[in-house]
Amino acid sequence: MPTLLALEVSPRGDRSISRALGKRFVGEWQAVNPEGTVIYRDLNAPRVPYMDNDWIGGVYAPDQVERTPEMQKALALSDELIAELRAADALLISTPMYNFTIPAVLKSWIDYVVRPGYTFRLAPGWPGMLENKKAKVIVVSRDSYGTDQLSEADDQVTPVLRKALGFIGIHDISVLRAGGSLAVNLGKVRIEDHLESYADEVRALAEN
Repeated sequence: MPTLLALEVSPRGDRSISRALGKRFVGEWQAVNPEGTVIYRDLNAPRVPYMDNDWIGGVYAPDQVERTPEMQKALALSDELIAELRAADALLISTPMYNFTIPAVLKSWIDYVVRPGYTFRLAPGWPGMLENKKAKVIVVSRDSYGTDQLSEADDQVTPVLRKALGFIGIHDISVLRAGGSLAVNLGKVRIEDHLESYADEVRALAEN
């Protein structure tokens, strides 16, 4: 029975285009996988904290060193997030683009799951440990980005996610760029119409 881990990134709740497209993806995925399980992780409720010295100190403390309660708390969250990722056959990241790159809370999630001995090995080449998983990425942006060189340069979301996920062993990554949200925010396009314009691409992403 396949399992999907769906990350909810945007802080905008019901007003979020990325969350709405993510929900559409989940619905399409469930239609293809009627017996599948979906794990939801809202990165803002509660918000995943920034990686700090408690996490770093806890991860790299020698086994004989007693970890502080703060270190233990940081590692417990890391354990939880990694367990969700390990349990999933597929990962959905539906995220807005903020100032050309990923939101800080998504970066925090990456920081907590990229962990030596858990998702990559401390060995030559730093081999990833989470192979045989698929990742589906939906990038929601103000402007529309194609595949030309300029668009690739302006989109710093996709390469960051490809690099981070690839580092932990997830190389089967499909990306949907859902641009044009500025028109929705300005009231020039209804959000329902904007979402519908990506319906076929979301369905194809879920079926792939």
